[in-house]
Amino acid sequence: MANRKKAAAAGAAGGGTPKLVTALDNILKPKLAAEGLRPTDGVNDMTHISDIDVDGINTNLRVRYKRDEIYTYSGTILVAVNPYKYLSIYEQETVHMFHGRKMGDLPPHIFATAEAALQNIRASDMNQSCVISGESGAGKTETTKFILHYLCLVTSSVTQWVQQQILEANVLLEAFGNARTVRNDNSSRFGKFMQVCFDDKCEIKGSIIQEYLLEQSRITFQSKDERNYHVFYQLVKGGDKSKYMLQNKETYNYLNQSGCYELSDVDDAKEFEKLCMAMGVLNIEEEFMEGIFAVVSAVLQIGNVTFRDMDEAVELTEDGKATAKRIGALLGLKTEQVMEILVTRQIVVMGQATTIPLKPTEAQENRHAMAKALYSRTFTWLVDKINATTNPGTNTTKFIGVLDIFGFENFTINSFEQLCINF
Repeated sequence: MANRKKAAAAGAAGGGTPKLVTALDNILKPKLAAEGLRPTDGVNDMTHISDIDVDGINTNLRVRYKRDEIYTYSGTILVAVNPYKYLSIYEQETVHMFHGRKMGDLPPHIFATAEAALQNIRASDMNQSCVISGESGAGKTETTKFILHYLCLVTSSVTQWVQQQILEANVLLEAFGNARTVRNDNSSRFGKFMQVCFDDKCEIKGSIIQEYLLEQSRITFQSKDERNYHVFYQLVKGGDKSKYMLQNKETYNYLNQSGCYELSDVDDAKEFEKLCMAMGVLNIEEEFMEGIFAVVSAVLQIGNVTFRDMDEAVELTEDGKATAKRIGALLGLKTEQVMEILVTRQIVVMGQATTIPLKPTEAQENRHAMAKALYSRTFTWLVDKINATTNPGTNTTKFIGVLDIFGFENFTINSFEQLCINF
């Protein structure tokens, strides 16, 4: 390939005949074709393709996709195409097959990338990072789980309990941080950087999660055919109706805007059971577990608070007062406190606090802000609790980082949300 480029450059610079280039083409093209280095052959590594362009990349990926070969290399970059179906390429025997092998020895696979990171940290003693990027629905969340699963399985001395805690953390994060979008039934609506920490013998000792930019607007509004965060539906379907004062999902304003309540092939009641089990594995005591679900239920109730316009001020309707009473019971507050918070605000001037009644529009926005604050702080508390449980102790300097960022979105009509996500 290098000789071919030099010959072409020499012909162009010297003004010579193109016959030499043509002769080389006649020699090399059949050879490249014989070696399967054309996009139409579905090449493992696209850096080996002659004259690659965008069409060639798409053709190569399409050919491999039709053969259920969803992974393709581009040098050290792994390109994955979501198959939207189960493939038996993540089993225990596949893990053993890639363990100890160099990248390129076997067909492209996410396990090969994870193994390369593990080998690099052992050989160079330098921290490694896997950056997972792509469109919404591309499979970034599942890819993150495959990397964690592989690292836990091939680290011989990691205890079953530590491994289980690291993996169950994803169950908790998905319930509170993932939602259905028009592109993806399990889209991560927050970014996370997970550090899998190792000791001097390169054995896993724990993990640390950094979360950022939870999509708070989804808590109070969802577009057509989308859902709020999974935990809301799981709680309504599987939670204790009396303890958490739950109603039918159709009655909640924070759930009934989009017309989408269910996910195909997903039972929210069973998912709620899995969530409770995951919280137990992560050492979240039953008292705190109940408190978390009470807050989630209170957020739903806040969306149902109704106001009456009182000329430059508002008051709660009779239904609004009943809702405020339920919110108070769930949050451990007096009804009068909740009612005051919902219709007034305080400002401090010269050290003196003054209570000001809210206008109708302000009351609506104040209600939404209250719901967002409660939910986002609950989410942050859960991440802190996970980190406390999976804390690697003093073994924090050597790690493999996995960055799972927002999925790029490009619709026919894009909003400010897409601008923030993409740029």
